[in-house]
Amino acid sequence: MKKYIPHILGAIFVLVIIGAWMLIAHLVKKPSETQVPFVAAHNYFLRNDVTEPVPAKIGSQCEFEQYFGMAAFMGKNGQPTPIDFETQFAIAVVMPETNHSTELHAESLTDDGQKLIFTYSVGVASGENTWTQVPMLLIFVDRQYERNSVELQEKTN
Repeated sequence: MKKYIPHILGAIFVLVIIGAWMLIAHLVKKPSETQVPFVAAHNYFLRNDVTEPVPAKIGSQCEFEQYFGMAAFMGKNGQPTPIDFETQFAIAVVMPETNHSTELHAESLTDDGQKLIFTYSVGVASGENTWTQVPMLLIFVDRQYERNSVELQEKTN
């Protein structure tokens, strides 16, 4: 029996180490990200006099109008999506000018506790066009979810 005591103590030691590791892993788990609701904006365009990069987060009407104009048209859904900067802010993704038909799609907006992470996808047609476009995507978010910074992430397949 005495010759088995070191093996039993070794097994107990290993079990204690594994249990402690599992407890620490459970307590130190990564904070979960919270999904944030948003509204995809339609019928806006990037002004052709914009030369500097567009910030990801736009918090005022004045700043918004420095970069974007309204593109209203007749018919159903012809009015731009309304925004109230008292209760909302905008998140913008603007890509370089291209002669390929390019569409940006909002995938998700999450809050990691310190910043908002906006994930979007890009669809590019294979053929070239005779015209160019500046692909862009705007979403409007309630101010209750506002953070100091916004991170833009392109979803890759």
